Amino acid sequence: MRRIILERFNQGDLARAYDLCLAALAQQPDDGWFKHRAVLCLVRSGALERAELDFRRFRLSEASHDEDSLALGARLSKSMALEAHAEEVRPLAAVAAAQYQRIFSQTGGHYPGINAATLYLLAGDGQRADALARKVLACCRGANPTDAEEAYYRLASQAEAHLLLGDSGAAQMALESAIACDRGNSMAHATTIRQLRMVKRLLQLSAPWLHELEPPGPCHFAGHLFHAGGDADGVAPAREAGLSLAIAEAFERENIGPCYGAIAAGADILVAEVAIARGNELHLVLPVPVNVFIDASVRPLGGHWVRRCEACLSSAAAIHEVTTDRKLLSGQHIRFASEVAMGLARMRASALSTSPVQLLVADDAPPADPFGTAHDRDVWQEAGLRQIVVPATGLERYRGDDLAKSVADPDFRQVLRAMLFIDVCGSSTVADDLVPVFVTSVMSVLAQVCDALEPAPLHADSWGDGLFLAFRDVDEAARAADTLRRAFSAIDLAALGLPEHLALRIGGHYGPVHEAQDPLRKTPTLFGGQVAIASRIERATLPGSIFVSAFFAAALAMARGSEFRCEYVGQTAIDALMPEIGMYSLRAVAADCPAALDAAASIGGA
Repeated sequence: MRRIILERFNQGDLARAYDLCLAALAQQPDDGWFKHRAVLCLVRSGALERAELDFRRFRLSEASHDEDSLALGARLSKSMALEAHAEEVRPLAAVAAAQYQRIFSQTGGHYPGINAATLYLLAGDGQRADALARKVLACCRGANPTDAEEAYYRLASQAEAHLLLGDSGAAQMALESAIACDRGNSMAHATTIRQLRMVKRLLQLSAPWLHELEPPGPCHFAGHLFHAGGDADGVAPAREAGLSLAIAEAFERENIGPCYGAIAAGADILVAEVAIARGNELHLVLPVPVNVFIDASVRPLGGHWVRRCEACLSSAAAIHEVTTDRKLLSGQHIRFASEVAMGLARMRASALSTSPVQLLVADDAPPADPFGTAHDRDVWQEAGLRQIVVPATGLERYRGDDLAKSVADPDFRQVLRAMLFIDVCGSSTVADDLVPVFVTSVMSVLAQVCDALEPAPLHADSWGDGLFLAFRDVDEAARAADTLRRAFSAIDLAALGLPEHLALRIGGHYGPVHEAQDPLRKTPTLFGGQVAIASRIERATLPGSIFVSAFFAAALAMARGSEFRCEYVGQTAIDALMPEIGMYSLRAVAADCPAALDAAASIGGA
């Protein structure tokens, strides 16, 4: 059973791993490993309140000699402190600091020691922070681990300790040495930089070197379509070579990392070729399936572009087809794909604790349509994010007749919708005599919340213990999901005589759907595979959590400031007939919490 749970956990299927832990505990109620792993599933999914409840229910805090359980409790407390309102941060940070200090006193490990030190600083106890930082430096002295990752973390702890003591120069030297030990571990670098950025903010230190040591910045790229060649409509080879050189110089100058965009003929392919030549990750986000996209945006501009496009496709790290439309590339498709690509770049920057950048190969003409390069430029600028433009004036740009059209069907309207499926997990265990209580005290409460939502959902439906809501924008859906989660958490199930294991789980997805009349109910409703994806995500969601698709998370990244966080859970199989999809945990955080303040310091934006 442990092997299966670990497989599910490592593959990001946290809901299944959690369920298996509970099933195992039903047979072995005293097994500490299953208890620990169940709570860890909840922490990883962002269901912090539920994790705290299970941590207490399983009495893991009483496992005084179990280092894993102690560390889990400390990690949970730290997560809650970093996402709390400003007035709640210090007491929560003090609790987490004491937990880490307890582990440090038992093990002498630099990791719990440095966490305790920084959390004491966050709690306002600079004296304890200094004392622990000195102890961490002492315990690291003389050690010379041969493992690259172990060497990195030891030196990173020293960098944090030096910064806590106000020695910015020593901190810089230690972090540079740490990165040199394990250059490819960008996620570890990001975690360290995030910690150091918080220390810098709390102590009001100057540490410009932190920005210089950030991982390369993820990039969204876009540009104009154009013919190539020496004919009247084409771009001369020398001009094309000049554009490629300017793009390569921008990559070098701006320290560009993973790249996200499309692969249309012209500018897109030039950027993609530079990224591939430099060894950068290339993530292609296409509005329609590959073959449809090539026929609409590559093949009409010449067979040589098709060959170059196919070479880029074969070298891409990932290809995302955001719709399954097999016939037509529409303006709405293009806008949706751009929104996803920009959001994926911004989310990647957040994960790497660095700044995203947009690279455009374009002129300065205003947008002619609500999609395309000029539109992407304006969206990125409105978010307050860094932008680089490789001038491409005077090009004979291509605009296919089919790009802005869509198939007109008077009975079906294709629209973008942010969808939520909501389910009360465990409701099947409610005894028949308690069903009226469940409906009037649980489902009615959720219905009242839905009635009060502003703006109201465009579509709302229910069946049994489930709800379906659809909104125009992802930020509206995210606020609705969090409001419903909070309302359910406030219900005193025990006082109502209802099973205390009842929990709300919410799945969210964003994509194009068909709006038409329901043949049975004769009312407007939504149809399409994207609706099915939303429903399957809910089934794969952990109790107490909100899980959303990558498309939902990406669109939200471009729509919000620091009100919500979406953290990657993993690739999850949501249905036997569907491919695995990337899942993200969505939760609201206080705008003045440490996590939001330090994220804003990193990537800026609205």
